[in-house]
Amino acid sequence: MAEFERNTTGFTADVEQYDENTLVKIYRDAVPQADIDREIHCTEAIQGRGLPVPAYRGAVEFQGRRAILLEYIRGESMNAMMSSGKMDVVDVARDFAAVHYRLHQCSMDSLEPSRVRYERLLRRSEPQLGSDLMNRCLKLLDKLPDGERLSHNDYHPGNLIYGPDGLICIDWSDASQGDPLADVARTVQMFDYGPTACSGVPMIPRDKITPGYAANFEAFRRRIRIFTRAYEQEYVRLSGLSPADYEHLVEPWKVIVPASRFWTEWDCNKPQILKMMYQYFMAHPL
Repeated sequence: MAEFERNTTGFTADVEQYDENTLVKIYRDAVPQADIDREIHCTEAIQGRGLPVPAYRGAVEFQGRRAILLEYIRGESMNAMMSSGKMDVVDVARDFAAVHYRLHQCSMDSLEPSRVRYERLLRRSEPQLGSDLMNRCLKLLDKLPDGERLSHNDYHPGNLIYGPDGLICIDWSDASQGDPLADVARTVQMFDYGPTACSGVPMIPRDKITPGYAANFEAFRRRIRIFTRAYEQEYVRLSGLSPADYEHLVEPWKVIVPASRFWTEWDCNKPQILKMMYQYFMAHPL
């Protein structure tokens, strides 16, 4: 067998080429087996449903480590296409919304309910949020719809590949079933907060800083803002909701989602998120 080619290094796993048509995702020793079992369950659950996803090819032991095998999709990620300027950012956002909306048409019955998932994550954020805000968020969550639609929960351009047969969505380790607008809110949260929302230039190695780096990064921020709003607008159009109805329905999820991620949010964004949450609860007392 040919030498394996390094593909991706992540927080929990490395992804390498296994053979001509297969990738192997190799988990780090510190990853709990329960997390691996969850990813296997989620990945198996979405197979055979006509969705634009890679084929799952089983769990294996690879060089003494736990691993799974997945179909190798040849192509460029949406993130690379957008960053390189090969495609117009609004056109990319429309493709992005179309795939997300298509995924949300799939009903599931074997995944973790999104509301259960968000309750678990809110409780994990209690040390950073404080008990008062966590309890307010839990009360709000209890009022939100359940639903049974497929939710990716890590849907961003790095997880879409322009393959030979169209866009393919990868990395289903955190999937759930619930209200699709919770999944939309999670995607928006990644762009409205996260490193690109922080003022100034992110910390990078000194040898990577070039004279035009700050200007280029600010231009990238502007593209992200345009992308995010174009994505929301196209998703609303596809859903058939009016913009006002969409805002009414998604607004509480835009509180729950960043609150649930508060334990891992960038410190530079936390004051803005706290202000947003307090303003929401002042306007919508429980």
